Amino acid sequence: MKKKCSRFLLSVLFMLVVVMPASAEAKTLAKIEKCLLNSSTRMTVQANLTDLSSIPGNKVYLFSIPMGRSKLSSDDKPISSAAKKSKVSFQIKIKKGMLQDALNRRYLIAARKNNQKYAVLSAFRYATNASSVAKYKYAFPKAESKKGLQVHWEMQEDAQELNVHHGLINIVFTEMLASAGEENSSVSIPFTYEGKQYWFRRSSIQSYDSQLKRLSGSGAVISAVLLLGLRSDCMDLIYPGGRAGGHNFYAWNCRDTQARRTFQAILTFLAKRYSAKNSSNGRIVNWIVGNEVNDYRSWNYAGERSLSEYASIYADAFRLTYNAVTAVYANARVYISLNHLWNTKLPNCFTAHQMLDAFASSIRKTGPIQWNLAYHPYGSPLTEPRFWENKNKQVTNKISSPVINMNNLSVLSDYVRKNFGSNTRIILSEQGYTSHTSSGYAFKEQAAAIAYSYYLTEADDMVDSFIMNRHIDHQAEINQGLNLGLWTTQGTESANQKKLSWKVFKYMDTTISESVTKASLKVIGAKSWGSLIKGFSKKLYAKTPMKVGTLQVVSSYTGGRKISGKWNAYGASSGLQKSGNAFCSVRSSGNKNRLWGITQSFSKKSSLKPTPNLCMTVRVAGSDANKALIKIRVFSGKSIYECEKVIPSDQNVKLRTSLAGWSGIQKVTKIQILVTSAGGGWRGNASVTVSDIRGLK
Repeated sequence: MKKKCSRFLLSVLFMLVVVMPASAEAKTLAKIEKCLLNSSTRMTVQANLTDLSSIPGNKVYLFSIPMGRSKLSSDDKPISSAAKKSKVSFQIKIKKGMLQDALNRRYLIAARKNNQKYAVLSAFRYATNASSVAKYKYAFPKAESKKGLQVHWEMQEDAQELNVHHGLINIVFTEMLASAGEENSSVSIPFTYEGKQYWFRRSSIQSYDSQLKRLSGSGAVISAVLLLGLRSDCMDLIYPGGRAGGHNFYAWNCRDTQARRTFQAILTFLAKRYSAKNSSNGRIVNWIVGNEVNDYRSWNYAGERSLSEYASIYADAFRLTYNAVTAVYANARVYISLNHLWNTKLPNCFTAHQMLDAFASSIRKTGPIQWNLAYHPYGSPLTEPRFWENKNKQVTNKISSPVINMNNLSVLSDYVRKNFGSNTRIILSEQGYTSHTSSGYAFKEQAAAIAYSYYLTEADDMVDSFIMNRHIDHQAEINQGLNLGLWTTQGTESANQKKLSWKVFKYMDTTISESVTKASLKVIGAKSWGSLIKGFSKKLYAKTPMKVGTLQVVSSYTGGRKISGKWNAYGASSGLQKSGNAFCSVRSSGNKNRLWGITQSFSKKSSLKPTPNLCMTVRVAGSDANKALIKIRVFSGKSIYECEKVIPSDQNVKLRTSLAGWSGIQKVTKIQILVTSAGGGWRGNASVTVSDIRGLK
């Protein structure tokens, strides 16, 4: 009777194991402890077995099943076997060129019953060390400050003047993939992956290159948001059940082999192109998988799913990205993107809190990898820039807070530190404050919100960046009361006029920060930044040594020392013409506020201390306003001296500025002499000529 009972219980146990999804952890007889690459062609899987007497046969078997599938099928065959014992190890050979396929497969252990069918013993597990085979292993770059901006493609020079240290671009897969008629080298770039040729639109890739080269060249840490749009010939890339119009972006179909390999090809292409430390195409080190993915109906549609189903679908896309980019650059960081609705439940949307926990659980159970968080701490409501007033009472200092934004940022960082560890980094990859409210313009309030938010970010050691959403106001957002840019717009999205926030943003991470942000304290209703921010001190923000000088018009200057060398065209310039000691930079087309002029970097640091008065003659032609703004910027490493002056156009104007007292005067590395609009536009023949550049005592 006792033996019959045991056999009965054993048969019930195996019935449970056979029908149990491989993703379940309950009642398993094997646990995969490690699943690691030994090289690009070898992998080891190690596991512990329990209750050996309950496992039939003398061997256990390792299976690999595609991403997105949880159960064995009758067609699956084991890829390795091992003698049954408490600790087992399986060795796997990876076919040449199939590394990503091996990384993105699920591994599980089974036993063979007397009827030759297999009973699953373990939950599935992914390999977790793609970075071990990476070509690039340099340390993750450290930016000068946490100040960042989603730079408008036409205003790259403005971003350099703003001294942006973190940038962000959107990469939309359905915009970069070539259509069938574009699969040729005249309009597209070929890329061979796993024996198949893929084509990427040259215009899209060149646009990414252009943005990334300028930002990377100035030392900015770049993040890329990876998105999948709707395109009739790419419907197979969208997760089944989500292939319907009416959504901004869509969940990736990592379940089907061909779609998954297309994603692997795209990600591998991007990682190889943008991961080198000194890449000529620019560099990306942060990869954000989707946008505000807890708001699934708008931004990552996979059909109507339960939270656990959706989190698993998203976790697969995240892991696919992680495996592709870290296999190229070992220290690349990958992020989940969430909005500010921490515990606010809206229709067709999971809360950020729910999604974060469900995602983290899925990653932990199926093979822990280092994930990070890209958070969007917008104000509540979005149309109110004064986030510190908490007007709709949606912000508390408890983890149950409906909203987490800049007013209670420490709630988020404390939660992440406590539950996921301090190695889980946070970037504030999108936020903004409107400069127009129902009661009128709110330029001072917008500027105060930006300064306050930046200081809070610098004071939080869990947060790596504060990236503003809009460089220029966007008309569609203006219609909703969201004038989020540092510039007003002219037409659809063309920079028109600087707001007060432009100046505050530019200087808030420099040694003159507090003098520029002092007026914001009155707007907030505080006496000092120290009364608002715990541990506030100059070391938080004084990242860039900055001196603002005076540019004077003089009647004449003579003598001194000529500053010769190799001057180059800069910014919105179609080229540079040299005639004797004069350099003429001709303006190309584009936004009227784009900077252009001449620039020179010195191979050896140059001292201007013996001749601190920098002089030159400038002539601007082609201004509709009959005047122009001249900017002179002198660099000593990261230290900057700058001055500016509005001068009349179409006449020679002699200018002088004194660098005396500037800390960088003995080690000058670069000089820029630039021009931009002083209110009007430019005619087609606009130019700036700079001559007789010299230093005087």
